Amino acid sequence: AGIWKGDLVQLDDRGASFGLGASEADEQSWCNLWMLSVKNFCRIAHDDRYALVAGSALECLERALLCAEVSVPYAAAWRDCYDQILFPIVSSKFKAASAAGQLPAEALCLTTLLLLCKSFRNNLHHIIHLPELHMLWLKLLGLLEAFKQRILAPKRDPISENIVLSLKELLQALHSDPLFQRVQQASGQNMWALTSTVIGAFSPTLMPELEPRNDFRPLPAATPVQQAPLPTPTLP
Repeated sequence: AGIWKGDLVQLDDRGASFGLGASEADEQSWCNLWMLSVKNFCRIAHDDRYALVAGSALECLERALLCAEVSVPYAAAWRDCYDQILFPIVSSKFKAASAAGQLPAEALCLTTLLLLCKSFRNNLHHIIHLPELHMLWLKLLGLLEAFKQRILAPKRDPISENIVLSLKELLQALHSDPLFQRVQQASGQNMWALTSTVIGAFSPTLMPELEPRNDFRPLPAATPVQQAPLPTPTLP
């Protein structure tokens, strides 16, 4: 745990001093360090061999994903973090825990999914321009479907309730923020339509709870625009 805390101190220090004037090599180094930390925290938190320190690892993962001082302003870094680290680990660990009837391990996966949803919400302004955004969104909705028994329970546990709340906040931001509206119009990626199709297939009763405030108006089709190339960090 002391080593993990030291890693986070280094992340905080480097994140605080990291600015737009940094070189490309520094950007690459920073993103690699951050993704390595996220990967290790997540793996240790979900490894039965380290059950005694799973809580500490989860705290470190939460800080690496949500702490304001650990600044990662790169869409490609978040894309790779979600697609190469968090989605695969949560999905595989939940399938194994569910098959074995391991309720504590399932609950740990649910907590990690909540961190993922909050991170997705907090970094929407970074990842909104990604051409792969709709694919990331579909994978996130796929995880929600995997946990549907908890999310659709008559009386949700607090973690499941917060997951639904984070998803609702995401959809509200996509619906009401003019920037997000313009990006969706330009790309033709209607996130509400995707959400309605996927969640409506396994839980039509959940849709009214997620629907953004005010009358929702479908986005008109538009010609996609060319986006500037994104920095692409390599996963350690």
